[in-house]
Amino acid sequence: MDNNGSEDIASQTGPIHLVPVPWDWRLIIQLILAITGILGNSLVIHIYLNTRELKKKTTNTFIAALAGADLVTSISLTPFPLLSRVPENAIGAFYCRVVFSANIMWISIVASIFTLTTLAVERYVAVALPSRYRIIFNKRNTLFIIIAIWLFGIVINTFEYYGFFVVNQQCAYILPSTSFQKFLGVAVFLVEFLIPILIMLVTNCRTIQILNVNSASFLGKADDQSRAAMSLLRARRRVVNMLMVVIITFIVCWSPDQIAYLVFNLGLVPVHYLFGPLYRAVVVLAFANSCLNPFIYVLTNNNFRRALRAVLDYRVGV
Repeated sequence: MDNNGSEDIASQTGPIHLVPVPWDWRLIIQLILAITGILGNSLVIHIYLNTRELKKKTTNTFIAALAGADLVTSISLTPFPLLSRVPENAIGAFYCRVVFSANIMWISIVASIFTLTTLAVERYVAVALPSRYRIIFNKRNTLFIIIAIWLFGIVINTFEYYGFFVVNQQCAYILPSTSFQKFLGVAVFLVEFLIPILIMLVTNCRTIQILNVNSASFLGKADDQSRAAMSLLRARRRVVNMLMVVIITFIVCWSPDQIAYLVFNLGLVPVHYLFGPLYRAVVVLAFANSCLNPFIYVLTNNNFRRALRAVLDYRVGV
C-alpha cells in the first residue's frame, strides 16, 4: 500500500481517543460489585483448590466452576474507558463485537446459569438415582460437562457477532428485522432464563421431597446403620438448602432484567428505555448476583465454612 492509501485510511478513521469513564451512581455501584465479586469468588476457588476434602465431592467441583464463571463476570463488570471513535476496519469490528458488546461477560453469565442448573440436576441424581450417580458424575464426565457448558455459552452468544457493526466510527447494534428481534428476545428469555429456572426449581423441590420421605423412614430407629443414614441425609439436606438459597437469589436478581429485556425486544417500550434509570437499576441488581454467591456458600455450607476457617488460621499462623 502506498503512502496516499495510508493517509486515506488515517483520515477516515481519525486518531483513537478514549472516553473517560462517566462516574455516576450506577458505575460506582458496579465497581463495588466487581471488586466484591472478584475477591469473594477468588477466595472460593482458592479454598476449593487448597482443600483436599472439598475436591473429593462433585458438588464442590460444580460450586468452584460456578465461582469461576462468576469471577469472569465480576472482572468483566469493571468499568473501563471506551473509544470515542472506532476505526472502520477489522480491529474496529472486533472491538464492537467483543469489547463494546461485553461478549465475554455474557458468555460467563450463561456459563453461570447452566452450571447452577447442572448443580441442581446433580443433587437430584445423587438423591433419586444413587446407583447411577457415580457413573454419570465421575471426574471425567464432570470436567466434560463444565467444558461443554462454556462452549454452549460461546455458541449461544454468537448472534452478537452478527448484530454489532461499525457505523460512522461508532459501534451500532443492528438486527435484520423487527421480527428477528422479537424472535431473539423470546429465545433468549426461554433458553437463558425461564427453562433453566424451571429445571432448577423442579429438580430441587423433587430432591427435597425425596429427602423428606427418606428421613421419615429412619425416624425412631436407633441402630448404627440408621444413624449413619440420617447423618448422610442431613448433610445432603444442608447442601440442597444452600442450593435453594442460591437459586432464589438468582431468580430475585435476574427476573427484572430478563423481563425488561424481553419487553424491549417485543417492542413494548421505546429504545430510550434502555438508557433510563429504571432499566439501569435492574441491570445493577442482576450484576449483584455474581458477588452474592460466595457469601451464601460460607454462610450456609459447613464444608466451605470449615475450609475458610482453616485457610485463615493457616495464613495467620504464617
